[in-house]
Amino acid sequence: MDSNDALIRYRPALNVASITLDAPQRRNALSTRMIGELREALAKAVADPEVRVVVIGHTGPVFCAGADLKESAAATALEELPAAHLAELLAEICEAPKPVVAAVKGGAKGGGMGLIAAADLVVAVHDAPMSFSEVRLGVVPAVIAPVVARKLSPGLMRRLFLTGESFDAATAQDWGLVAAATAPDAFGQRQESVVESLLAGGPSAQAGIKDLTAAPDLRDRLRAEAARTAEYFFSDEGREGVRSFIEKRRPAWVGLAAPTDQIGVSRCASSPP
Repeated sequence: MDSNDALIRYRPALNVASITLDAPQRRNALSTRMIGELREALAKAVADPEVRVVVIGHTGPVFCAGADLKESAAATALEELPAAHLAELLAEICEAPKPVVAAVKGGAKGGGMGLIAAADLVVAVHDAPMSFSEVRLGVVPAVIAPVVARKLSPGLMRRLFLTGESFDAATAQDWGLVAAATAPDAFGQRQESVVESLLAGGPSAQAGIKDLTAAPDLRDRLRAEAARTAEYFFSDEGREGVRSFIEKRRPAWVGLAAPTDQIGVSRCASSPP
């Protein structure tokens, strides 16, 4: 995890463990390996008695562009899909007895939104673009739905999941998905303020609060929804959606008259829109 080719950087200091997604050339896409390193880093932070708060940040202009689509396209079984491993990571973030903060200075889509929804508090640059974009790949954001449901209303979830529309962090703050949306030049100070407010609380009380407010049977629900996600990835529509993204073309269900800028897909073959 701390080697030169690591996808995650881990640094504990002053009661705070910083876990940094560090694959900017792949827009911090969630490969099975990156998810494994994230889980390892989180476990290390939870086991360290000196760590009181965990902060998940990133290098590069994108927080996390979602699941690694090349790996997803090659998968033939549930355990080969990054989404299956993402379910375990999201459960561990939610169940961690220590507060977890997501520090978001860039865009987030797909599975990256799952990380944001699973975090206890999110500090984000106000214009960071976000979306639940899976539908535009012909798949369902099932694996992240249980954690998103903790923060968004059912009606809003349905709308955002159905359209795949983009919104910014300031709007996400109005919805309760982001705790603090701030200007870029104030981001560091705002993050520090949020962390300081958490360090002022009793650690045992905070662990108790996370348990008190936990969603029942969350891990089982996440695992079940990972299986549902796999069904869509392995369907003809899902295969076509992922393949079209990698090949930088419209999926078959999009009419030829649809302008490119309305397809809403970025052009990095390793990660989803």
